[in-house]
Amino acid sequence: MLYQLQKLSEEERLVVKQSPIWVTLLIACADFDIEEAEIDRAKEIVRIKSFATQNDVKYLYEDLDKNMEDEIDKALKSLSANGNKRLSQLELKISQLNNILPKLDKAYAAQFHKSLTDLALAVAQSGGGVFGIRRINSEEAKYIHLPMLNRP
Repeated sequence: MLYQLQKLSEEERLVVKQSPIWVTLLIACADFDIEEAEIDRAKEIVRIKSFATQNDVKYLYEDLDKNMEDEIDKALKSLSANGNKRLSQLELKISQLNNILPKLDKAYAAQFHKSLTDLALAVAQSGGGVFGIRRINSEEAKYIHLPMLNRP
């Protein structure tokens, strides 16, 4: 177990561990069209964060990298098929972090929050656009700063 998460309940630890999945799906589902490039980019970012990140958040990504594909599949199956309901479910899941982040070390919480917003931006930039122009569509742009998540 990650030592930064030791003081959390098992349910809270699960929310923290799954939040990169929920962020990935929020951005991928924002335009009601999940593109394979978005999921592939998220997997790539998680893999990079698992070894290149220079703070303790990397250990969370190391754990996630081991079975990200399965976690994405499991998460998708748990969500509504209705696009608007799915987005609401994802926003609600991510917003659960608002009660958890204050329980974490301030530096770790800030690093984790930044890692999630970086992930959201990378996923949004991976799909759409022509020659890199307007890569982030208006639906994704509403979510890339994770407005449902308070900054620690």
